[in-house]
Amino acid sequence: MNIWLRNLLLNFTPEQFKMFKNFTSGLDVEESMFPFPDGEDRLVLRTPHSDICFTFSLTEWEDFQAAMEEAEYMQGVYTLISP
Repeated sequence: MNIWLRNLLLNFTPEQFKMFKNFTSGLDVEESMFPFPDGEDRLVLRTPHSDICFTFSLTEWEDFQAAMEEAEYMQGVYTLISP
């Protein structure tokens, strides 16, 4: 399973995707927002690699969450129609 959003490509097994989606859905957006030098607040999503973090504007975060909702929905559709 792949999630592609602009310059970000994430690859998951179905179980990994479910865990990642649950994790990101449970984030407190306000606590994860930090000001950046360009004057915009961005959500910082830490990864298991301490030197790699993803950043999202609030609009990008909402788009990312919507993409994962759509992926979860389509995963359910494929499950229903596969033999």
